[in-house]
Amino acid sequence: MKINVLSESLDALAYDGLVLGFFSDERPPRGYCGLADWRLNGLISKLIVEGRITGAFMEKTLIFSNHRIPSSKTFLLGLGESTQLTYEKLYTAGSTISQTLSETECADLVFDIPGSGRCNLEIPRMAVAMVSGVFDFCDRKQGGVASDMTVLSDRNYFDEVVLGMHEFKVSVKNRIAVDVIDQAASARIA
Repeated sequence: MKINVLSESLDALAYDGLVLGFFSDERPPRGYCGLADWRLNGLISKLIVEGRITGAFMEKTLIFSNHRIPSSKTFLLGLGESTQLTYEKLYTAGSTISQTLSETECADLVFDIPGSGRCNLEIPRMAVAMVSGVFDFCDRKQGGVASDMTVLSDRNYFDEVVLGMHEFKVSVKNRIAVDVIDQAASARIA
């Protein structure tokens, strides 16, 4: 299994499934979801204002980007209030990401670690929680694990996300081999 850690523009993300977390108490959305909102000319903000999406915990919404974002399927995942975010909720979000992408038959996935730097949680542990949720769902439900996973990270928190991926690698060493690829440095991390 490879875990790619990227710090890229949304324009460079040509994945089948893009999952972006957002919070019910952040208006307009921030992080990668905020960037997607900007690229989509405020579509996400408009859906929020209209009450069609709220950001409630585990609310899932598929939006079409009309080629403004290269990913063919963009999913928004509500995470509730940012002040109520926990590692357990991030784990559940990771599992939900895996389940949703499995149900929609996405060939590959990329997701961010929502709330990085905006809540009181440790970023490496946030990354471990989300990736563990993705991994555990795949391991339980599909009898195997996806061969490739991509985690988005803001440049300001990139090193902390990579540290979290190394912690995840150690935690699953007896179950599966994991290679963490730091795409920003274009070098393999042993």
